[in-house]
Amino acid sequence: MAVTSIDLHLEGDNQVYISGQRVKGSLVLHIGLPVIIAGVEVRFRGAARAKWSETVQSGTHRTDIEHEKEEIYFDDRFCLWGKVNAQSRWEGREVLQRGRHMFPFQYKVPEGVPCSFEGPDAHVRYNVQGIIIRYNGECISTQRIINVLRDYDPKKEPCDLSSANSTQHPLEDHSERSVHTFCCRPGRVSCSISLPKRAYVPGEILRAAITVHNLSIRKSGAVSLQLKQIISYGGVHTRTMLLKDLKVCDSLRPGQHRHWREYPLRVPSLCPSRLHMCKVLDLRYCVAVEASFADTVLYAAVPVTIATVPDNDFECTKWSYKYGAPPLMTDDAVTDCYIYGCTRAESEEEEFKPKYKYFEDLRDIRREKDILLKLRQSPGIKRRKDKDKTKGETSRPCVKLKSDEVSSASQA
Repeated sequence: MAVTSIDLHLEGDNQVYISGQRVKGSLVLHIGLPVIIAGVEVRFRGAARAKWSETVQSGTHRTDIEHEKEEIYFDDRFCLWGKVNAQSRWEGREVLQRGRHMFPFQYKVPEGVPCSFEGPDAHVRYNVQGIIIRYNGECISTQRIINVLRDYDPKKEPCDLSSANSTQHPLEDHSERSVHTFCCRPGRVSCSISLPKRAYVPGEILRAAITVHNLSIRKSGAVSLQLKQIISYGGVHTRTMLLKDLKVCDSLRPGQHRHWREYPLRVPSLCPSRLHMCKVLDLRYCVAVEASFADTVLYAAVPVTIATVPDNDFECTKWSYKYGAPPLMTDDAVTDCYIYGCTRAESEEEEFKPKYKYFEDLRDIRREKDILLKLRQSPGIKRRKDKDKTKGETSRPCVKLKSDEVSSASQA
């Protein structure tokens, strides 16, 4: 074979690119025998794709309709070697001699394109493809999928300016239900969840206030705190994926009431909310509490926003790029056939797992100030200060008096 190998070499350790940055690399060819070709080109492409099905009921007949949408953000080709005319057609023939050939290139990723994303039957992908154009036979090509990210700061968006990080009005949801019995009066079971703010970054600890009432005569099941991702396909179909499931408690006794003031949940590495400029896909997230009872399951959820820029009250000393968190399960039957990064139908293609910004060391300055203020005002410290103050007032320095001063003092 004339062409023994064809590879794409990209600069950078993580190979993560922010929209607006330049992708630099080279196409490397190893030729065993001289080969006649039309030229060598490199192609940059970015697109979103979504596929879903819906069931249409017509009387007693049910029909499944398949939908598929694709949105292309850019599709650019560049000639690395050879001649191309004004109509983008190859002219002439070129001879590649035996040996190693390297063709460098660079490309600026357009501003504002959505982040790379991989989901069930949906993705936003950006790839670089190197192609050897041949006159006889099929073209020889290789490709690499690259990771493209975009910073998302909810504070800079007018619609989220008042709701993203407002602490005056916390987000909360409540769910309750009556439980009927045959011989006793009906009882009530309820659960609620509350968050102090809406926007969080990966690596930040989300602290939820959870309250569960079991005013029934039966023991309840487990109570869990969940983080879910909601994918919208074309604005008409949604799928929900469970990303994290923390067991808060195993059960509650009849008549028991429990409250967790700040139950922690660390946000994993995730794609930011709202795929900007993407009309095919949309991402949302929610945090929910699920409480199981004998006859029912209560569910309360509040929406959250995943951002890439921490709040002003946080100080970040270390962050890195980490692979996106795989789902624990989905809300439909695609769970078994879903492999994170690709589906089985696409498993022959290159499997790709996008990376996202993850804050490994994030300090809450406001929380630390509150702790210090509480320590300063604690009763123990106050008693210690008062004790030191009274000790200083009672203990006076001892002064040695002369003999005449002693006698005059005794006469007085």
